[in-house]
Amino acid sequence: MIFLLIAVAHLAAAARGEVWSLDRCVGYAQRRNNDIQLSQIAVRKMSIQKTQSALELLPSLHFSANQYFNWGRSVDMQELVIVRNRLTQQTSGSVGASFSLFDGFARINTLLMNRALVAAAKSDSAETVLEVKADVARAYLGNVLALLTLDRLAESSENVRRQTALARAQAASGLRTAGDVLELEAKEADIQAQMASARGEAAAQMLLLRSLIGCEEEFETDTSAIGLFTPQPAADSGSFARQWRNLSPKVAAARSNLEAASRALKVAKGECLPSVSLQAAYGTYYSDASTAALADQLDGNRNPSVAITLAVPLFDGGRGAAAVAKARADYRAGEIKLQQARDAAESELLQLEQQSQLLEQQLQMHLTRIDLCRERMAVAEAEYRQGQITVSDWIDAREALCQSECEYIQCKCKYQFQLIIIDFYIDGCEE
Repeated sequence: MIFLLIAVAHLAAAARGEVWSLDRCVGYAQRRNNDIQLSQIAVRKMSIQKTQSALELLPSLHFSANQYFNWGRSVDMQELVIVRNRLTQQTSGSVGASFSLFDGFARINTLLMNRALVAAAKSDSAETVLEVKADVARAYLGNVLALLTLDRLAESSENVRRQTALARAQAASGLRTAGDVLELEAKEADIQAQMASARGEAAAQMLLLRSLIGCEEEFETDTSAIGLFTPQPAADSGSFARQWRNLSPKVAAARSNLEAASRALKVAKGECLPSVSLQAAYGTYYSDASTAALADQLDGNRNPSVAITLAVPLFDGGRGAAAVAKARADYRAGEIKLQQARDAAESELLQLEQQSQLLEQQLQMHLTRIDLCRERMAVAEAEYRQGQITVSDWIDAREALCQSECEYIQCKCKYQFQLIIIDFYIDGCEE
């Protein structure tokens, strides 16, 4: 009867809202979570910056046009005479191009630096996705845990209510006292308070879950996904931990940042070297101070030019040396951060493996305890009906069974969470 009521309650909950699996929640979060969207925007910004640095390698081409007005004296360029007290106009235009022949490889290294920063941003985005997945899984299982605990408490409340009715009947015939009835009623009230707390926890975890995935519509979690009494073997992540040391998104981001720091150091050194650039221009002009025709002036006033410029830095107040020193310090810091990221990644995954193995052992212990508590409860039921034990003894047996079942549910959810996180890590590494 109890399980029928629980099934009806779940069917009613499913009727109120659609049942979402954990995979569906994770997929929805990857499209709607604000942290993930911000990390994707950061990747796009770095990609634009990389494109800009690539465009810096191309020659620059420009067109300029000027209009001059002159009052007073001016020169007739065709007749080479001075024109006095006259407003003259001169129109000129030119097309020019410039190209860097050598800049200490600063622009090439800037491009490679930005390329490394794009890779780092992508790895940071992947790490953000993993963190959001973990938060979603934690909130999802937190809601499931609260609902399953509520089911166990509902079952316990029904049993206490049944025994309370029996105690009242026995009290009427003199087999029980009014104190026994009051003790059972107090226990029922205590269970109702625990159920109210479980409902509040379920609502809080659902609110957090909907906030993480960015979903406004109501839905229900799938409590059957936990598989209460069918524990799975712990994931074998020992060999994978060594791969995770080098392939995790956090380590990949640190490695890319180190590459960017190396390129930044080369850029700083390159900017201290001489630079060579090539400029070419072609222009002409027309002036109304001349009596020659427009076509003649444009043809006669052509001005092509080519120039090679060498710039040698002699003194900059130590700014170049300071930039090199800073870039060298950033590179050293990047090496340390990469080593820290590798150690942390391996330690984190090994810790997950150890926790999974420990929780697997605890699950077996909880199952054994549940079996013992059920046997004790069956004996207590028979003895209680025969009047051989007190109400307090029956309540203790009932409390032990309910407590063991709730602890098993908690352990099972923790165990499932460890396995889910390891699976997320494996998927993130493969991606």
